[in-house]
Amino acid sequence: MRINDASGEKFIYHHNEFDPTDEGMGVSRKGEYDNFEQPFQIINNKYPWYFLHLETVHPDYRDFVISELVKKLNENQVSQEQMEYSKERIEKVLGFTLDYGAVPIQNGLQNIKVSNLMKLTEYEYSQFTKESGKQDRIKGKYEIWTDDQVYSPDYMEIMTAKFEFKTVGKLEVTGSAVIIRNEFNQIEFVFPSDKYFVSAKPIYGKEKSWFYANA
Repeated sequence: MRINDASGEKFIYHHNEFDPTDEGMGVSRKGEYDNFEQPFQIINNKYPWYFLHLETVHPDYRDFVISELVKKLNENQVSQEQMEYSKERIEKVLGFTLDYGAVPIQNGLQNIKVSNLMKLTEYEYSQFTKESGKQDRIKGKYEIWTDDQVYSPDYMEIMTAKFEFKTVGKLEVTGSAVIIRNEFNQIEFVFPSDKYFVSAKPIYGKEKSWFYANA
């Protein structure tokens, strides 16, 4: 419980343990703390609270609780099957998505694919009809940029050659320039952003673990 009084902000932790044997083993005590983290860690280190019915978490501490939850799930090697009944409730209360699988490697490196952009010009014609008595004429001209191979509409001949390459590196955009750096942060490639299409995907590790994304 979080309260504010004349002495400032403090957190009250009520701890109760029921003894079904009537042998005096029950526990009932209260503690006061200067921060949220201390009482939370008492619970986090002693009980598998993530299996219980979580009601609410104050927005001020959600990020902290989420981080500690993921850390504890991986530390205790909790399986997907064990989280089957509590996962949805925890996600709803904490406002995030909990996932299990291969986690992206946190070194900044990505799988990068680069291909040249080609301009495709299309024309719309007004065709001759007996009613109009007018010759064919151009009504409009449309230009688009694409990374698909462009062919001549009449003979299906290649108009502009397409090329692409794949690499592993760190993607960086500075002004109108796209820069790809290697694992030593050295520049490997530089090219104009308006002439190339670039896509990047994370590199995943081999081991699976719990991780999260904001909802």
